[in-house]
Amino acid sequence: MGPDPGGAAGGRGGVVAGRGHARYHHRVEPSVEADDQGVLLGGGAKLDPRTGEMRHHLVRLPLRPGATPELVELSFLAHGLNPSPHDEGLLVLFEKRGPGACVVDLRAGEVVQVLHAGEGRQFYGHGVFSKDGSLLYCVETDLEDGQRGVLSVRDGRDFRVLGQLPTYGVAPHDCALMGDGDVLVVTNGGSPVGVEADPPNVAFVDLRTNALLDSVRPTNPWVNTGHVAVASGGEIAVVSAPRDGLSPTDDLGGVSLRGPTGPLRTATEPKALIDTLKGETLSVAIHEPTRTVAATTPLGNCLTLWSLDTGEPRGRLRLPEPRGVALSLDGDAFVLNYGNPPRTTRLDATTLRLPDSEQERMGVPSACTGSHILVADLPGWV
Repeated sequence: MGPDPGGAAGGRGGVVAGRGHARYHHRVEPSVEADDQGVLLGGGAKLDPRTGEMRHHLVRLPLRPGATPELVELSFLAHGLNPSPHDEGLLVLFEKRGPGACVVDLRAGEVVQVLHAGEGRQFYGHGVFSKDGSLLYCVETDLEDGQRGVLSVRDGRDFRVLGQLPTYGVAPHDCALMGDGDVLVVTNGGSPVGVEADPPNVAFVDLRTNALLDSVRPTNPWVNTGHVAVASGGEIAVVSAPRDGLSPTDDLGGVSLRGPTGPLRTATEPKALIDTLKGETLSVAIHEPTRTVAATTPLGNCLTLWSLDTGEPRGRLRLPEPRGVALSLDGDAFVLNYGNPPRTTRLDATTLRLPDSEQERMGVPSACTGSHILVADLPGWV
């Protein structure tokens, strides 16, 4: 694992035990020791050697030396993770594509509520709380209407359904608030390649009126729109997989950037770098102080780094199967989850280099095999 020439540089294990609704191996008691690195949270899966069954879990890993991952058993592979704005110990989880969604109490280490998609619909990976926390918007698709996108609107405390609004596309996936929280950015993965109707787009929805304010497409028509990161100035970074109908493993995904206005430009140069974006470019994060975008491409075994303002590449980090990327609590680093078995490490966001010592570069076992990680501030009990 090391930098490309001229480019960027870059817990202990646990096992799922027992069956049942969902619990930690043991109850977590609050700690009096402060930890300013926070806690890493993410979904994972592991094959049970006794039964041959794939078991799913949520990982809670305090980011401090000697910490060990603790696992909550789940009935699905957690994809999107949303901390409750009302209770730092509650986390809402969504399945990437399916019926799974639930609320986990991290302190008790158990699922405390199961959420259900609308009739004839399924969850599609992500949700977001409104800025004041009163509402939770959940991305769903209508299985009876060609995966037409729906945002179910739920109460932000008890999660009962209050209404719905369109995503203005098909096969929606990710969503994020913009500006003062009155605009919701939604990625619609779009129809298969060759189908003219409903191409991939990023929709900007006015949450006050439910009207479509704007819709942009990536300049590369061969990619979908997957995950999105939004900067405070209205800039967005979108990562993509090959569109349906292309090879999900051999064709290229991509990275597309947009300023506060204008087109959504998919990076095309340098070709040698673009050609490494094989399959899905998966997770994306923006470090605003350096205006740097980090994006993971698991099948390409690389993390790519881009200028948010110019779209020019800032480097590539080669490492096995990078998946989740998130900002550290101190704002100084990108936290990376990579490898099989999975590990987590930090990449300095200013120097774009991994730690100097080999032990720190390798990081620690994380048990997170899912697409995303979340670094949370859980004061008083991490």
